[in-house]
Amino acid sequence: MHLQGIYPPLPTFFSPTEELDLETLQRHVMRLKSTGIAGYVLLGSNGEAVHLTDSERAQVVAAARAAAGPEAQLLVGTGTFSTQATIALCHLAAAAGGDAIVVLPPHYYREQMTIDVLVSHYHVVADASPIPVIIYNMPANTGGLDLDAATVLAIARHPNIIGVKDSSGNVMKLAQIAASARPDFAILAGSAGFLLPALAVGAVGAVAALANIAPEHCCAVQQLFREGQLAPARELQARLIPVNTAITAQYGVPGLKAALELIAGYGGIPRRPLLPLDTARRIQLQEVLVAAGLLRQ
Repeated sequence: MHLQGIYPPLPTFFSPTEELDLETLQRHVMRLKSTGIAGYVLLGSNGEAVHLTDSERAQVVAAARAAAGPEAQLLVGTGTFSTQATIALCHLAAAAGGDAIVVLPPHYYREQMTIDVLVSHYHVVADASPIPVIIYNMPANTGGLDLDAATVLAIARHPNIIGVKDSSGNVMKLAQIAASARPDFAILAGSAGFLLPALAVGAVGAVAALANIAPEHCCAVQQLFREGQLAPARELQARLIPVNTAITAQYGVPGLKAALELIAGYGGIPRRPLLPLDTARRIQLQEVLVAAGLLRQ
């Protein structure tokens, strides 16, 4: 499997009573289909995977596959607290139509997560998984557990582990991994906020929440970089940073769904305990979208 390009991590959509809204999910998949993206990520942090049952996870992947078609790349989040449970979710993801799995490190017993423990966990998962494995480093959602370059490189020695999505924002770490990993090991930035710097040190794309609402813009940053047009790439990257920050670090999943409501006319509510944006924050978000040129006033 060849990873390269921009992958939006899709939200999971819910009805007003917090039931799965698969119709809106498929509408979103179809809307993104012709924007230049490389594929889709399901059941990640933006997909509220921790709020879903195993049955719901399977339904989400199957619905996305039906809308995306057989050729689309579907990357599916399966990381959880135990190795055994992670393997079970890998098989569930593959059976429902996933092409690769994206695995957060286990972090409940954070102080015990030494390099040996983490390498063993990922390698056992990779041995058992019927589809390729992508490492997912997301310190903000793992109690601060941050996989360093040495750990990623040790995990990456397994032939069924094909890449890493890193959301730490540490571009120097990405450069170290790119310099030492095998040639076919793919590095994906975990945010559009540092897409251009990541590309400059060896990343081949990004899993970017912003690509849900501005897919063409995210793809354009990468295309401009490939063409050596660094000045317009830097200008576009800078314009996207405030809105990227708003829908990730500042407002999170409720902000992403509110942005979709404003731009595309759908988005809906998150599942509790998350709450929708209040009116004041929604207005603030709207102003950010207008300033970025993503929404008309």
